[in-house]
Amino acid sequence: MPKDLTVGKMTAKPGEIKWGPATSVELRDGTEVKLPVILVNGAEDGPTLVITAAVHPTELVGTEAVRVVTREIIDPKKLKGQIIAFPVTNPFGFQFGEYTSPHDGLNMSVSFPGSSQGSVTSRFANFIWENATKKATLCMDFHENVEPCLHFSIVGYCKDPKMEKMALEAAQSFGITVIRPAGARFELPGTKPGDLSYSSTCMANGIPAFTPEFEASYGLTLEKDEEVTVQVAVRGVLNVMKYLKMIPGEIEKQSGIQVLHGNYEFKGMTKANRGGLVHRLVKPGVKLKKGTPIARIYNLYGDVVETIEMPFDGYVWGWTLRREFLTAQSGATISFCFTEL
Repeated sequence: MPKDLTVGKMTAKPGEIKWGPATSVELRDGTEVKLPVILVNGAEDGPTLVITAAVHPTELVGTEAVRVVTREIIDPKKLKGQIIAFPVTNPFGFQFGEYTSPHDGLNMSVSFPGSSQGSVTSRFANFIWENATKKATLCMDFHENVEPCLHFSIVGYCKDPKMEKMALEAAQSFGITVIRPAGARFELPGTKPGDLSYSSTCMANGIPAFTPEFEASYGLTLEKDEEVTVQVAVRGVLNVMKYLKMIPGEIEKQSGIQVLHGNYEFKGMTKANRGGLVHRLVKPGVKLKKGTPIARIYNLYGDVVETIEMPFDGYVWGWTLRREFLTAQSGATISFCFTEL
């Protein structure tokens, strides 16, 4: 018998969809910052799918996918199970269009499980962990990479082989290239050695989870009828729901994007030693030999000062440099690289 679905201040009865602020915190001047949530409570019992979008608030494809799926497609009266979706998981950075939270400097992606007594970002992370993640059958954490890039899902490792199998099968049903994280480190703003992403923290606690990464929303209209990356995200969510048997139907192949099929592992990030303008020389998703030039750095006088080479046989999945500012300084990361096992 289905039950009411409650997350903080919001409750949806069986067969209902509800949305609104789940909780809030106050800033220094007393301004209240609210955490938005969308609850879709199916009329029949079933799995609980938790979706976090805009953990990095400049990445909005997932936010749009959540809107389309929960507000336009899914009928809670025909749904088996529940969806708990956070369309903007980090409202602090969202207010300023920032990747991290300016109020406490935290990268929310590596702030879970957080603390109810911590800083503002840590408190929201802890609320999500305690009130949604712990209820989950499966979690998906939406992110983006700079264009051009592969669409791919990162699937970590879990001490429970059954939970790991579910996460991997769910990611495969999503329909984009699947890459395992191995031991390489993501050197991203606001992170330090040993930090775990939300989905990795889930897996470490026996909760199946994976991270779909889409092509960046910069410059997009976000309209689902125009943007392939939004269509990929929406189709992927529906595919996962079909895999979980929350909705009927056959899993659909992704279209309009490159998908690699195989066993792949993230191996690391390339870096610049010199500063200047960066020319990207290869396309993501193309198999490259070790030593292949993948980027060239020119100084401000037009001299080539460094050539970045592929560090091993493998692939570039994307870049850390946005189109509108293709520059690097010493120590800057240039690309994400992975290899075939």
